[in-house]
Amino acid sequence: MDHDPIAHPASMQQFLRYARVTGIDLERVLYPELLAILTDSENVEFVPAYAMVETLQLCAIVAERPDLGAAFASWCNLRGYGPLSLLWDHCPTVADSIRVSGRFLHLETEAIGSRLAEEGDDIVLQQFMMIPARYGGSQFLECTMTLQMRVLQLIMGDDWHPLRIEFAHPPPPRMTVHRGLFRCPLVYGADRTALVLHRSELGRRTPNGNAHLLAFLEQQLERTGRNQRRDAAQTVHQIIAANLAGGAITLERTAQLLSVSPRSLQRRLSDCGQSFASVLAAERRRLAEEYFATQSKPNLAELAYRLGYTEASAASRFLRAHMRTGARPLARRAHQQRSSAGGSSDTTA
Repeated sequence: MDHDPIAHPASMQQFLRYARVTGIDLERVLYPELLAILTDSENVEFVPAYAMVETLQLCAIVAERPDLGAAFASWCNLRGYGPLSLLWDHCPTVADSIRVSGRFLHLETEAIGSRLAEEGDDIVLQQFMMIPARYGGSQFLECTMTLQMRVLQLIMGDDWHPLRIEFAHPPPPRMTVHRGLFRCPLVYGADRTALVLHRSELGRRTPNGNAHLLAFLEQQLERTGRNQRRDAAQTVHQIIAANLAGGAITLERTAQLLSVSPRSLQRRLSDCGQSFASVLAAERRRLAEEYFATQSKPNLAELAYRLGYTEASAASRFLRAHMRTGARPLARRAHQQRSSAGGSSDTTA
């Protein structure tokens, strides 16, 4: 991949102010590398996409704030985000707002993807993780769902609320903030994270919309975003990495998330000199290497789950076919490398 997934720093800049206002002790909560990214966010052009995901999740856990993602998103200034926030005020209709949000979401963050689905009279705005979430992504997704609702309220008014919101993660222990904020049915443990509205609402208009200005701004952002654009293989790498564990990712599922047909996705990958199978194998090799490098007592059943297999024997066959060895030699080699690195560090010190 050409570069690690990135995000605009505006969200982290706002969270830094939110933490100060609400008394979250970031130095106590965040590990040094993450704290440095957060405090430096006002002086950089991009931040790693994982940083906001991990910041929200760790702060929610340590500060015992299960409502943190939604509460932060309801507090922040919509006009204080990155390039995409330039467009929201100028969208003439709800359909325009949904379209530009999906088109330019990557300029805000490459941590998530989005797709629109039509189910009868329901319009489903789905969001899904594009990067692995080491500590979980529930707070980040609740944050982005809240922002999606607030953007739609710019057109439909503060009293508007979705038909329902679905979350793939379990419910928080306390629901007071969520119920008061969303004021619609909340479905937890769903097979997706999505906001649902009625088809008739797509045509809702705002007197503040300006189609000509919106088109101009879109052209400007299109030019801005070209340097960030990734090829199909890079995008598929991200989706597989975020969804591989447990066997939930397939060619068909990946194509569905990207709103293309499986044949079209294979063709795009072929243009990059790859196939879905080759990208999947590459991600499995990377995850296997990472697993053995970080686990002092590797377990083949756990590795199988991480690689998307239901049986340990399938993981064992993958290691022999693609890494030319078995689990025990890989674990022994990783142990020797850790011991060597530890010895070098002691000598240097």
